[in-house]
Amino acid sequence: MISETDAETFFKTYEKIYNEAIAGNVNLNDVAANYSTGFVSVTPAGVMVGENGKQLKDIMKKGFEAYRAMGSKKMICKEVSVTPIDQDHCVAKVQWSGEYERKDKSPVTIDFEVDYLVERRDGRLKVFGWISGDEQAEFKKHGLL
Repeated sequence: MISETDAETFFKTYEKIYNEAIAGNVNLNDVAANYSTGFVSVTPAGVMVGENGKQLKDIMKKGFEAYRAMGSKKMICKEVSVTPIDQDHCVAKVQWSGEYERKDKSPVTIDFEVDYLVERRDGRLKVFGWISGDEQAEFKKHGLL
């Protein structure tokens, strides 16, 4: 089974890579190494499937640029809980806290959660999907968009 400790360690590493990317030091290979060969993204905007490779790296690069432009400063992994699916798969519910700076330089913190579909592949944890809420609506509500 994938333990909460293993999932927490994975998402703390994910947090570090994300924050490096937000700071402009993105290593897309490090980002891609956290994902499985394929993935599914489920948001209020719809369902998207993709493959790990150039497509994922392009999406992530554009995403980090957009987050930076909108005022993203830091992402903090506050809590991780795990619901096992089988020996090598789980749903990891991650509580995130995002620190942002509005155009007027005022700070804002947005707390949210994402459910990640996680597998153990070749001895490492990898994300093969995620289910998240309407982040665009949250950004608008807090004056970031």
